[in-house]
Amino acid sequence: MKLLMIFVGIFILILGAGRIWARAAKPPHLGVKNGLLSILPDTPNCVSTQDGSSEQRMAPMPYSGSQSDAQQKLLGIITKLSRCAIQEEKPGYIWVVYRSMVFGFPDDVEFLFDDEKKVIHFRAAARLGYFDMVVNRKRMEKISMQFEKS
Repeated sequence: MKLLMIFVGIFILILGAGRIWARAAKPPHLGVKNGLLSILPDTPNCVSTQDGSSEQRMAPMPYSGSQSDAQQKLLGIITKLSRCAIQEEKPGYIWVVYRSMVFGFPDDVEFLFDDEKKVIHFRAAARLGYFDMVVNRKRMEKISMQFEKS
């Protein structure tokens, strides 16, 4: 019983420290510069349609119709995912932060609408750490698939 109490106490300390660290993480410099989203870090915890190594690359999401309609459609999909907070939304650009369930580690996800090519570019990156257990890639695959289906 004593050993169990020690284990629970250590777990609570680790959980608390992790949550504090996650909340203290400052957002990187994001946004659009010269029509491009920010470059990716050289880590495996991120994906992009505009930058990165072959392992980090994904295809942009095509859309038809107006940019405004596509943006509203995308907002409906991304806000249904759990632990989502929209940080910025303006015509042609969305920045969302998703947080992991246990520690609340933040992942920054940006969407950039290219109305000329009728595609949505994105950048998804873990704000902390090195590995993300392929969470950002899986999230973007899910969003892309739902966008295509709806």
